[in-house]
Amino acid sequence: MPVFTHEMELGISGARYWASVKDHTAVFPKILPEEIASMRFIQGAGELGSVRITKFGPVAPEGSYVKEKLVGLQPQKLCVTWAEIEGGHLTQGFSKWIFASQVVAIDDTKCKLKFTIEYDGGDLDNNEGFIDETKEMLTRSFRLLEQYLKQNQAQVTATA
Repeated sequence: MPVFTHEMELGISGARYWASVKDHTAVFPKILPEEIASMRFIQGAGELGSVRITKFGPVAPEGSYVKEKLVGLQPQKLCVTWAEIEGGHLTQGFSKWIFASQVVAIDDTKCKLKFTIEYDGGDLDNNEGFIDETKEMLTRSFRLLEQYLKQNQAQVTATA
């Protein structure tokens, strides 16, 4: 299965970032209102096997969404893996789209996020622009998350 990766450094601790993961369904629609109209669990509550649905916002085609299943959860490695099961990239010619993220602590104030995207189908071999756009979207989204966590430190720390 083809794979592409992306890494970025955040100015927050790995533990701080990982603590925010459980609140992602509430946070991402707040920080990306144009891209994400809503995000919620429709099965489970964040444990392995949970299913979430993300309905995309006004910049996306009307009615677009993605259902994803949590297929990997390794808290000891600070790693989470989601597989698209309906909508999203599967409507764009891909037969499989699996997104994994891992947090690597650098020190008490910084961490590195490592993203791995595995896919089947589609035509990414001839479309570097799509991969570059995906990496830019990841960078933008997680920079906004970094800002949100810094601005809301007390709230996020209290719920961790």
